Amino acid sequence: MMYRLGALLACLAACGPLPAEDEPAIVTEPVEVEVEAEEAPPVLEQCDAADYRPLIGTPRAEAAMSPGERLRVFSVNAIITQEYLPQRTNVVFGDDGLITRVYCG
Repeated sequence: MMYRLGALLACLAACGPLPAEDEPAIVTEPVEVEVEAEEAPPVLEQCDAADYRPLIGTPRAEAAMSPGERLRVFSVNAIITQEYLPQRTNVVFGDDGLITRVYCG
């Protein structure tokens, strides 16, 4: 008897009054919020990659580069260390000997 009374009360509690038309209803559609987009500041390189980028497409043998602590020249097939040094410039050349990529790290 007590279970039936509890079930009846639960059903009656679920049957509440409907909201009036001037009351806000629950929104079920996605709402687009207009947010003013901020431009990201330009990323400044910490290495000299910009100085070496004009060499892309030229043969490695013709490029005047002396690899050192801040410049690393290697083939696309070379095994290199993966540490990130933002001050180091990496110059990559392909199997044909042409410089293909210049980047910091």
